[in-house]
Amino acid sequence: MNGINFRIKQLVDYFANGNNSVFGAMIGVNESNIRSYINGTEPKFNVIEKICNALAINPEWLIMDIGEMLREDKKEQTALLSDFYHRVPQVITVDSHNRDNIALVPNKLKAGYLQGYNDPNFIKSLPTFRLPNLNNGIFRMFEIEGHSMFPTLPDRTHVVAQFVDDWIHDISDNKLYAIVSNEIEDGLIKRCLNRIKKYDNLICKSDNRRNYPTQNIHPSTIKEVWEVKLHLNFNLPDPAEFYDRLNDLEAEIQYLKTNRNINN
Repeated sequence: MNGINFRIKQLVDYFANGNNSVFGAMIGVNESNIRSYINGTEPKFNVIEKICNALAINPEWLIMDIGEMLREDKKEQTALLSDFYHRVPQVITVDSHNRDNIALVPNKLKAGYLQGYNDPNFIKSLPTFRLPNLNNGIFRMFEIEGHSMFPTLPDRTHVVAQFVDDWIHDISDNKLYAIVSNEIEDGLIKRCLNRIKKYDNLICKSDNRRNYPTQNIHPSTIKEVWEVKLHLNFNLPDPAEFYDRLNDLEAEIQYLKTNRNINN
């Protein structure tokens, strides 16, 4: 193993607890490439640039082992990022081709997932799937129960979400996330406002805000964050009733207009 390959292995251990898939997701590189770098393949310049930019790494240290690993101007930021590294998923199941599976967390096991999200035996007991075009990253599928996200996500919808490792910078306002926390009372899928850096909390909103209040969640109570990428709705709505009501409304308006013209 060359020097730079050894130092990449050090970074994987430091930031992702030795998990190649998690580290690859952090810097935007496929897991198989991370594995090849550790095994001796020389990374290209654009990969070195990604590592240094994403993790605030001193490029002289990475390339030539000169100086300290972390850039001086980014040590505080990197400390915040590495403080969350233990929250990365430690258990990832793979298929026969060594590709990451998507584990399904059915609603009946939601409470168990809060306790077993880092338990290899629990994660391996979950059903797993593969979906097209979901290859670069770590994904989970969650089943939704209830109406807190209606009408965006009806009851019994399934969502597929990608793991978020850097909560401070990668949770974007008004996007949907699965927030794995004991503090979430009415379903783990929420529309979030990221105020972790400013106020040390994550504002979690339901789309059905008349019946489900907004919650402020402290990061210390959060186990995992997953960004929703797609949803699967097996109860396809029938638009016929909506169109019938719309047609009746148009007819009524036309009737009122006609009568007003006659009366005038």
